Amino acid sequence: MKKFFLFISILFIFLQIALSQDQAKDMYVKTWKITDKFASVDSVRVDTFHLNFQDANPIDRYSISNSYTGNLGSPIQSKIYFDRPVNNSFIFSNAFYPYIEQINNATFYNTKTPFSSLKYLTGGSRYNEEEQFKFLFTANANKKLNFGTNLDYIYARGEYADQAAKRFASTVFGTYNGKHYTATGLLTYNNHSNYENGGLTDITNITKPPRGMKHHDFGTNITGYSNLKSMQVFYNQQYTLGFEKPVAGSTDSTKKEYIPVTRFTHTLQYDDARKRYYERTAEKDFYKNTYLNLKQTNDTAALQTLSNRFSAGMAEEFNKWLKFGMTAYIENEIERFTFMNDTLINHKLESNTKLGGMLSKEKGKTFKYNFAGEIDFIGYKAGDFNLQANMSGNFKLWKDKILLQANGFVRSDEPSYFLQHYQSNHFKWENDFSKTYKTQLGGTLSIPTRSFSLNVNVENISRQLYFDSLSLPSQFEGNVQILSANLKLDFHLGKFTLENNAIYQLSSHPDIIPLPTLALYHNLYFHDLWFHVLSVQAGANVRFHTTYYAPSYMPAISQFHNQSEIKVGNYPLVNVYGSFHLKRVRFFVEYYNINQMFMSGEYFSMPAYPLNPAIFKMGLTWNFYD
Repeated sequence: MKKFFLFISILFIFLQIALSQDQAKDMYVKTWKITDKFASVDSVRVDTFHLNFQDANPIDRYSISNSYTGNLGSPIQSKIYFDRPVNNSFIFSNAFYPYIEQINNATFYNTKTPFSSLKYLTGGSRYNEEEQFKFLFTANANKKLNFGTNLDYIYARGEYADQAAKRFASTVFGTYNGKHYTATGLLTYNNHSNYENGGLTDITNITKPPRGMKHHDFGTNITGYSNLKSMQVFYNQQYTLGFEKPVAGSTDSTKKEYIPVTRFTHTLQYDDARKRYYERTAEKDFYKNTYLNLKQTNDTAALQTLSNRFSAGMAEEFNKWLKFGMTAYIENEIERFTFMNDTLINHKLESNTKLGGMLSKEKGKTFKYNFAGEIDFIGYKAGDFNLQANMSGNFKLWKDKILLQANGFVRSDEPSYFLQHYQSNHFKWENDFSKTYKTQLGGTLSIPTRSFSLNVNVENISRQLYFDSLSLPSQFEGNVQILSANLKLDFHLGKFTLENNAIYQLSSHPDIIPLPTLALYHNLYFHDLWFHVLSVQAGANVRFHTTYYAPSYMPAISQFHNQSEIKVGNYPLVNVYGSFHLKRVRFFVEYYNINQMFMSGEYFSMPAYPLNPAIFKMGLTWNFYD
């Protein structure tokens, strides 16, 4: 209660300041993300949405259904197959993807006045709360040059024993947009630590809670510790050759616009990722094997990657007849793999070179497309290739705007070096896996005016790699097909809205790729504008998926692995909330998993890993435009 009243007091101070601020100022902020190898940009909205601020945490934003060890900052994997990212060569970082700041999820800015934002989220029972603090600052030195920084800190003690997680991420970014020369730069650092408890020893503590025992007193399997550190340096520079011509439709003959003809691009990227797993006393009962007779476990692995990409192409703005852009590139990648336990250090240096090209049309309102292909021809990845296509178009049907999108790819990938070779205290393997081969086709029909969207994807995987019931990497020699249909449909009645998201999934081999058949998200809320300035949203949402043999988690190698003993699912996770927006301030209050207070059920995310019990959450964000 003390924390709640402190939060309310701070909130009122913020609201008073926000109300007193001059809203007549020009608050122009343009934001975009990098979408491909050539630093092409795609504009995104500034994070000032009025609705659903209660879902502003990394877990709920990642997917509507996730497997995770129960705590904010814990390892996580989406239960929706097509929400999962492409696996990283550094396999130990895949379980932390939503938390890692990198070029794939970085946002860049252009502002007329300095822009900054503060965000604070908190929740949980006394002494076990979870907290996230995020700070953003960005400003333009002039019309061409922008720079900024982003700090993100998570500290979650956890509702269960040996579950605490701590994560710090920092980013420095900048862009320069000149007439001939443009550049995009990014420097990120991530430090992610979490305790590993191996899950509950007795799951009946959840299904039949013992009287007088708190959640933090439930027995757990191990006491381990994981730390993931990663750094990324990204720099893309482009130089264009072109000409100037009078602006079409302008009566001023001296007013001209620059038309780029040829674009030369260089991209430098350096990644350094390191993973450590530590046990003060080597655990032997939980693991199937312990290869080194040591008193403690102290395993590490690392991957450093340096890539340089050079490209040349014809700018789309110049090709006024066919309206497309063409680019060809060559890329070299150097990788240094390291794994180490207490007595052994292994190093491996590899180099790969690939050629690629892209044909695209990104301008225009009616039809856009992008065709790209690349092939590795030198190095241990020789023979890898990736062919992909994306097309989109829109048209009007009566008063409705119809959006159609189609996408697909065919790719062949060499398995990560760490899947072929690895040794630690509890695990070791030497494999000779073949390349995996994937084919995917998908399409989306969207009618924004009707709040309707249907996405269908099908994928075929040959020689799929996965972690088996012993947490060892394995390869399935046959084919696995995945079918998914993702339907979003909202209903509006006056000031009430019901948001619906239903996802159907079918795996031809659930023993290789297990998936819940049906995953649902529903959000019913009341939304209104009070006193002409206060946006009020109050409602409840529910997440649900059908039962299936959900993967479990292996702490020593940070991998989700298959199991066929315990099913998870058929539990509705219900949250009630109130979310508010007043000028520059947004805040919310929420009761998470409130139905746990009055209904029994197996509220597990994975076998032996329960979700948090009913807890109270709050959050606040405040934007500054000066």
